[in-house]
Amino acid sequence: MKVLIPYLLFLFGFYGTVCAQSYQHTIIPEPVHFKKLQGDFNLSLKSGYRLDSDLAQNGLEYLQEHLLQTSGFTLHQDGTHNIVYTLDRKLQDEEYNLSVQAQNIHIKANSSSGFFYATVTLMQLMDPKIWSLDKVGKVSWKIPAVMIHDTPRFKWRGLMLDSSRNFFSVQYIKKFIDRMAQHKLNVFHWHLTDDEGWRIEIKHYPLLTQIGAVRGPGTKLPFSFYPAMRGPKENVQKGFYTQEEIKDVVAYAAKRAVNILPEIDVPAHAKAAVTAYPELLQDPDDTSKYTSVQRVSNNTIDPGLKSSYIFLAHVIEEVTALFPFEYIHLGGDEVPKKAWSGSAAVNRLKKEYHLKNSADVQAYFFSEMDKTLAQHHRKLVAWQEANRAGSKLREESLFMAWKGDGLGVKLANTQHNVLFVPAQFLYFDQQYIRSKNEYGHTWAGPTDTKEVYSYQPLHPKILKQNRACVKGVHACLWSERAPNEEIADYLVWPRALALSEVAWTPQKSRNWRYFQQKMQNGGLQRLSCQKVYYRHFPAASRQDITN
Repeated sequence: MKVLIPYLLFLFGFYGTVCAQSYQHTIIPEPVHFKKLQGDFNLSLKSGYRLDSDLAQNGLEYLQEHLLQTSGFTLHQDGTHNIVYTLDRKLQDEEYNLSVQAQNIHIKANSSSGFFYATVTLMQLMDPKIWSLDKVGKVSWKIPAVMIHDTPRFKWRGLMLDSSRNFFSVQYIKKFIDRMAQHKLNVFHWHLTDDEGWRIEIKHYPLLTQIGAVRGPGTKLPFSFYPAMRGPKENVQKGFYTQEEIKDVVAYAAKRAVNILPEIDVPAHAKAAVTAYPELLQDPDDTSKYTSVQRVSNNTIDPGLKSSYIFLAHVIEEVTALFPFEYIHLGGDEVPKKAWSGSAAVNRLKKEYHLKNSADVQAYFFSEMDKTLAQHHRKLVAWQEANRAGSKLREESLFMAWKGDGLGVKLANTQHNVLFVPAQFLYFDQQYIRSKNEYGHTWAGPTDTKEVYSYQPLHPKILKQNRACVKGVHACLWSERAPNEEIADYLVWPRALALSEVAWTPQKSRNWRYFQQKMQNGGLQRLSCQKVYYRHFPAASRQDITN
């Protein structure tokens, strides 16, 4: 057997942080440096903790919550054997060192997020049952002795959930964020408005939720836009998040080192807003005839009206008061052809500011939006279409390249900040495999977990001196085909496990076969313990995930 093990390691291509003693950890994402030591630490009733910084509090509390939930005990201060949290000013923001030895565990970091990530890594070294939602009757947890140094490849590691097309409960949003945090994803992109629904309470404009958050028979919004929505259509569908609920979610995410990026999608994808306040957002003399890519008519805010900017200024004021993250996403994608072509207000705007076409109009619109964000000390995030010639946007603006890598490469090489969100790799609403038995779209897919894992954000055509413009990677779950939590889970997991390693782990340390082993031997077990309806290998049937 001793002769066979090295041969198997070679055969399967395991390398990098796999130790010579054949020990195979199941940490996802893969740490930068990992070394297996002799022995184990036994976490039990006699174990304790010590910390010299309040920055470690979130990490410690996260571990304590899971111990109490699964084993019915928590660590006390200064036990026989301790987890020692120590502030180390030499480390970077999310960087950490983790040393597990037989007598003590030492965690060093320089930020709350660093301490939190070290704690998550420590928990991934434990039995997967530590993540269980139920008591497991286990009062002793064996942790292998290791030394780990870790730091992320990209500072931005994002995942989007579309709550507009189908509404998800606050409870599910928290579960979604928690699973992100467990895998060191740190930006939750919350798509809150679109044609199908306005999901955030804006006190200045109550009709946004009274009218714009309700669709179906007898309402002003049809239930089903193209492509067809899954699920029953005979009943009214409604839902929005109150400002108090949003504050609660933001605080929950902060404890897990997750920032929340809210998206207010404008000027297109605004059917819900336009339906609620047509007198503010639509030129009454507009004779334009158009439909969006999704076959939605009259879904675009008019940039020629002063009332549009007053409306959006009030919305942004309330949004920035709720979300402390330095960025706000303002959409910018898929403005329909011929939108505004018959708008007298836009024609007056063109004449006044010497704008030649709709691209110039959109450039003007986002320049004004960026000024509003600057007044609230926020930076702009937008889809790639918002980057127009003539836009007067601040240099720190950030663009999401979703139509393949081509424009993303161009943006980086012209020194624009870019996030890579290529639909063919990182749109999780796509089917895993092309099949009538699979959930999801096929227009950019299919995209299985291996395809996600294969993605390389630093495209070889990006000049070396411009690579710092690539701020990170980001995946999206659009919810047309995800009418419930189970299907949303199915579409996201385990693809988000692959995303975490793409975003965190150095390219040279990534290996699909080793990752697959980690996923099968630990990653999926941890999801099972949390009752996540992930896609099994081989694929689960629909009955498996809906019953």
